[in-house]
Amino acid sequence: MHKYIFSSLAIVLTLLITFLSLASIEDGPPLPFSFADKLIHGIFYFTFAISWFIAFTKGKTTPFLSKNALIVSVSFAIIYGIVMEIFQATLVENRQGDWQDALANAVGAIVAGILIKYFISHTIKLKMKN
Repeated sequence: MHKYIFSSLAIVLTLLITFLSLASIEDGPPLPFSFADKLIHGIFYFTFAISWFIAFTKGKTTPFLSKNALIVSVSFAIIYGIVMEIFQATLVENRQGDWQDALANAVGAIVAGILIKYFISHTIKLKMKN
């Protein structure tokens, strides 16, 4: 039962990002600095990649996804970020797709992948010393 929690949380986060990407946000709060929007994109997709990595490694999944969780979760986050920007440009009238937002999404996902890889390799080294 607890394995479904990780997958469910990743799905909920994906739905939240989808809603925030496609919903009309006209009178949002002013951003405190010029690239705050890009930082927010990066943080969302950083979290997205980590949540799917955890879902693939700890949740109810296939052996392939479990074995390749890092590359699949980062790739999924990058592709999903690009698709959301395309959807903003083509499906939603009052939103616009932006390649810089897609780049920020990808950077957030890649940073997540690098940190996951670092912590995994660091944890393995620590286990081998004991």
